[in-house]
Amino acid sequence: MKRPDAPPLATRGTWVVGVKTLQLTDVSRQNRTITAEVWYPTIGTQQSLVYESVVGQTPVRIAGRANRDATPANGRFPLIVASHGQPGTRFQFAYLNEHLASRGFVVAALEHPGSTYQTLTQQNYLTSIVDRPLDILFAIAEVARQVPGADAHNVGLLGYSYGGYSVINAAGAGLDGDALREYCRSNNEGPCFALPFFAQLEAQRGLNAARPDPRIKAVFAMAPYGQPWIGARSLANFKLPLFVAVGEADDVATYRRDGLEYFRKAGSVDKYLLTLAAAQHNPFVECPPEVRSREEDYWRCWEPVWDLERSHDLARHFAAAFFMRFLQNHREAGAFLSPGLSGFKPRTTLGVKLETR
Repeated sequence: MKRPDAPPLATRGTWVVGVKTLQLTDVSRQNRTITAEVWYPTIGTQQSLVYESVVGQTPVRIAGRANRDATPANGRFPLIVASHGQPGTRFQFAYLNEHLASRGFVVAALEHPGSTYQTLTQQNYLTSIVDRPLDILFAIAEVARQVPGADAHNVGLLGYSYGGYSVINAAGAGLDGDALREYCRSNNEGPCFALPFFAQLEAQRGLNAARPDPRIKAVFAMAPYGQPWIGARSLANFKLPLFVAVGEADDVATYRRDGLEYFRKAGSVDKYLLTLAAAQHNPFVECPPEVRSREEDYWRCWEPVWDLERSHDLARHFAAAFFMRFLQNHREAGAFLSPGLSGFKPRTTLGVKLETR
């Protein structure tokens, strides 16, 4: 049931949503196999289901509304490829992927090998800086091959945390070792763990290797990590529409180091920064009640101030407005991307700030 304080596009769209699980095998990378959960428009009567997943070591059940293995609707729909955090799962923001499918998108949420709760190692923190963007680029054509209604030439990218970095790099903003060295001279923290190995990474996804992909039209990054890896030169050449959603009190992908700098330095003509006052790193992820049984896993998705139902409504609204505007050319939806927070009811803008270029 819609909350009275929900902004307009937080309301579920008119499409019935289907969902299926795909295996995407990249033979060019030693048969690297990526599990993807794909939500898409279908027809019929909407059903409920439960997504079985984990948060840390805790098994969780996430309630959803999608028809398992339903036949996709006829037509062509923009494709959104989604990238989870580090570690995470393909269900980390399932509520948002469902919502976008109801608005007429095919949404493929990848489960990056080596980046899940069960498979993440210290080595994978490094290798995933390259592997994850390559997963995203490979998935575009492969998902469209398996889901013919997905338009592989009209693509949006959606990422959270490490996935936020991953989608920005996949869209053509290359790694910059000079920028990272400069940052780490006075800030030996966070992204600087990669510095001793950065030349190898840069050779594969650096300024001279990463290129804009004409299939990708827009990028939405939630709490994106790793801005010092990319730097000002790369971001100045980043021209795609960009939406950055952040918590002002984020202490993982910190507001001033990461989200704010991605926004400020991007060369995009159309760019947006959504800031939630007092929010930390997790306002946009699922946090099922089972995590309360294990304190360490509770902290993985907990927010100290924000009501997650409310912050999820904000993610639904702004992601829908952004992708409808830039992938569906929906001008009326674009009107909701204004700093005046068009469509919000009185008193519901407290703690919510939207900035544009």
